[in-house]
Amino acid sequence: MQVDMQRREQLRRLHTTTHIINYCAKQVLGNHVWQNGSNLKPEIGTLDITHFDQLSREEIQKIEDMANETVFENKEVTIEEIERTKAEKKYGFELYQGGAIPMKNLRIIKVMDSDIEACGGIHMLSTGGIGLIKIIDAQKIQDGIIRLSYVVREFALEYIQNNEALLENTAEIFSVQKNHVEKTASKFFNEWKEQKKQIEQLNATIKEMALSQVTTSSQTQFTFLSLDMGGLNEIMSKALENKSSCKITSDKFIAATTDFEINEYKKKLDKGSFNIYII
Repeated sequence: MQVDMQRREQLRRLHTTTHIINYCAKQVLGNHVWQNGSNLKPEIGTLDITHFDQLSREEIQKIEDMANETVFENKEVTIEEIERTKAEKKYGFELYQGGAIPMKNLRIIKVMDSDIEACGGIHMLSTGGIGLIKIIDAQKIQDGIIRLSYVVREFALEYIQNNEALLENTAEIFSVQKNHVEKTASKFFNEWKEQKKQIEQLNATIKEMALSQVTTSSQTQFTFLSLDMGGLNEIMSKALENKSSCKITSDKFIAATTDFEINEYKKKLDKGSFNIYII
């Protein structure tokens, strides 16, 4: 048997990070925060905490800032074994943040001036070796439970570099400086909403004109290229109140009574008195 030391060191960093983030979340959000579970992989860690609401961006940033401050200060991490009763008396039941440990003696992990927990996992001897901590997600997974996802060291650096590349590519697409991306994106979004509103108004006008023409004309075949399926269905239904035969063609659909033979189509939808063909 051979130990994968690289993987072991990655898990060691994440395990100590889990303790740090749990402590920082409690400091930022309140004493109601309690560890509800965790999962560690070499490249990413998750921590489930009890909290009544989704975290704001400011709250996530405060937790992240405090966690990195703990790293930058290179705090000592100590490990000691203490008899259960003495440990509970000395540190209280917050020792069991990571779950109950059914042993007479408890292995106590202490991050200087911050987290204290009973834990059997591998840990750093000081926080400085963790490297950069980056919280990449915070999602409400059920009522009262928030899942924090985080990466450290080379994975944190890679995450930041990927986001930087995304920002640069977006700035290049918009042909603006990086610090103007947010303003430019907002401008394009607002223009898109306005254009969408105008298109909806135009489609409504086209539908009204088409409806008027179909219901008042003696013809049985019509073409309106801009009609969607909903508009086509509505006009055809109104037309058949006064007509027994009718065919309406748009750029993507054909609505026709059964006396019209439609040979080329992708799908036929039976509407009772007529069919809609997707072409």
